[in-house]
Amino acid sequence: MPSMPGRRHSAVIVLVLLATAAYAAEERPMHVTKLRGGKVWLYDCQDSSTKLKEVSEKEFGGSWPIDPEKKVEAGLLPVTVDGKPYCVRVYSVETDKRINATSECGALVAANTPKSAATRGVGEGCQPNKK
Repeated sequence: MPSMPGRRHSAVIVLVLLATAAYAAEERPMHVTKLRGGKVWLYDCQDSSTKLKEVSEKEFGGSWPIDPEKKVEAGLLPVTVDGKPYCVRVYSVETDKRINATSECGALVAANTPKSAATRGVGEGCQPNKK
């Protein structure tokens, strides 16, 4: 049975197109796609303790671009909302791409109590303040 060069050629083209699509998807900028909890606070990226604006799900435009190049404190995402730069807490939003977050030590609850199955991993990377 003779080989089918047209079939092999088509398979190569399909593989190249799939590889190109995967690369393009990996390079696209990330976006916040959903708010968790109905409302989120937008913070000043320079001073993460300063709340600037509260946004509800009604006000959420469906997508906020994330600036991956901007350096901010751990636990924050630099986003652009209505053309202005803000930061949002990682745990308060969902994104189109997985984001690994580090422990936020200020958010520990009952850090000195023994761990249970319900608090798996809470405070793993933090040292509680000891008096």
